[in-house]
Amino acid sequence: MRKYFIIPFFFLFLHSSLRAQSDKKQTGWAATLTGALIPISQPGLGIQPGVAYRFNDRFSLLAEITIPANKKNSKDSSELNKKYFRIKSELRYSFLSKSKKSSIYTGLQVSRSGREFINQNSFYFDNNKTDSGYYYSRASIKSPVTTFSIQFGTIISKGKFALDVFAGTGARFIHSAITDVKNPERSKISKEGGLSFTASYSYAGNVVMFHLNGGVRLMWHFYQ
Repeated sequence: MRKYFIIPFFFLFLHSSLRAQSDKKQTGWAATLTGALIPISQPGLGIQPGVAYRFNDRFSLLAEITIPANKKNSKDSSELNKKYFRIKSELRYSFLSKSKKSSIYTGLQVSRSGREFINQNSFYFDNNKTDSGYYYSRASIKSPVTTFSIQFGTIISKGKFALDVFAGTGARFIHSAITDVKNPERSKISKEGGLSFTASYSYAGNVVMFHLNGGVRLMWHFYQ
């Protein structure tokens, strides 16, 4: 009788072991690569390598850094000695799917960017609630950015290779310090006609803005 009593526990142990082995295949590391825009004046280009770790069939963590691909100085730009670096992390929750070729997820993303440069022949607002500010011939700008966003995406897999199509929305928190201002002249800032865009670093002090992102990420899984 005792040996028959052990049989159900044996099958339970076997089922648990097989399930653990199956789950183990769904965990592990992946390398990622994304293109990026560098938000200094006319957006420059950057590369965004990263790594992702999948804890189980539900949760994963992504971490990326952004490195500028353009030169610090260019002939057709009024910005000089441009320095930029961004680090980003994202905690994801994947929805269960019967398909092995695609999956849908949502996530919480946090990023921190550091940007410094010298700006020429431009302007800044000392108060974001007025239309008056200062024109200048040259100034040093330090304007770090922190973002929080809710992400949505789908991962389309082909073996170990995958495409991650994503989009997100949230808020940007910017603090701009504008120093070493040359030839400041206070005046009403006139914007060009039609659709105009004022860079976030044109506002001295703290500013909160709407944040939107999206793109396609290349992924290579070291597990299958």
